[in-house]
Amino acid sequence: MSSSLSPVWRDYRARRRVLAAAIVGFAPVLGWATRLLPELTGSATPGHVLLAAWITASAGAAIRFASFRCPFCGCHFHWTIWVANPFSDACLHCGFRKWRDPHAARAFARR
Repeated sequence: MSSSLSPVWRDYRARRRVLAAAIVGFAPVLGWATRLLPELTGSATPGHVLLAAWITASAGAAIRFASFRCPFCGCHFHWTIWVANPFSDACLHCGFRKWRDPHAARAFARR
């Protein structure tokens, strides 16, 4: 299925998967960093460093996902100055639907 997607949407899917992995992985990393890692190393510092790195990476993944630009109008897909909706299935600026082929839409819009 991914071979039929435009490269823009493959990039969007990758951004979404990285963000989902960062969110889902937080609980196991938290448990491992606060319980197991201090027992293995004898210090809480490595756990704190791991948590700080995970939170920083999660914030980076969230920012990267939020900064995805609409392939049709070039504005941010999920937010405007007043509204932010990461679950939106259409661009909040131009209404371009998610998963549509941007090249075909441009060709159709020129008619």
